[in-house]
Amino acid sequence: MKAYSIASEHVPHFFVRLRKRHMDKWFVHELKATKKDRQHFNHEYLNKELEIDQIGFYKNHFWFHFIRNNNSGWIPNKFIRKNYRVLKLSTTNQSQDDSSTVAGLITMINFANPSFDIRSKILNPNETLSLKMFRKFLVDSVGSYKNLNKKSYRRIRSQINRNRPVIIWGSDDDKCIILFGFNHREFFCFDLSDRSNKTISVSNLTKIWKRSGYKAVSY
Repeated sequence: MKAYSIASEHVPHFFVRLRKRHMDKWFVHELKATKKDRQHFNHEYLNKELEIDQIGFYKNHFWFHFIRNNNSGWIPNKFIRKNYRVLKLSTTNQSQDDSSTVAGLITMINFANPSFDIRSKILNPNETLSLKMFRKFLVDSVGSYKNLNKKSYRRIRSQINRNRPVIIWGSDDDKCIILFGFNHREFFCFDLSDRSNKTISVSNLTKIWKRSGYKAVSY
């Protein structure tokens, strides 16, 4: 790819924050904009989440397209915090009749491929899905499956940075949570047992995860 060609794509939305380092942070409305077109972030943006809806590559640099209130633009990757990412996960397609594993699978697939009708493929929403069934449904819907059955938070953060939530299991086959974000201290998760968003420290997450022998999947 030539250095001055533009490549961009729409992605499932996620949230980032700007780096705290004292540096002049700016954005442009168009990737082909020149230096004189740079817009400087005011203090309102420095400690706020920015919603990202596109990623791009231009002039050998990676860019994020943000939307916030009535403003939008492209931010160079160098201004984005490396230790903060939260996926915009929707849980509205779940039913109270769904088992935890079914609810988790539906949530993951609706995030990655909303047009795929996963609910019509599940014959019994109360059943506890096996890893084999997770593999089949994920491959059919999003084209990939990743077994994360080793205790590696680096791999989990890497998956979330790739816009891919992770399901981990606890004490039994129907005790699971979805990890969809992290900062430098903790993870953001959706607890499938009580259908609520929470934050959890690495130490507490390890205690839960250990009970399943560090069982986890993504795609």
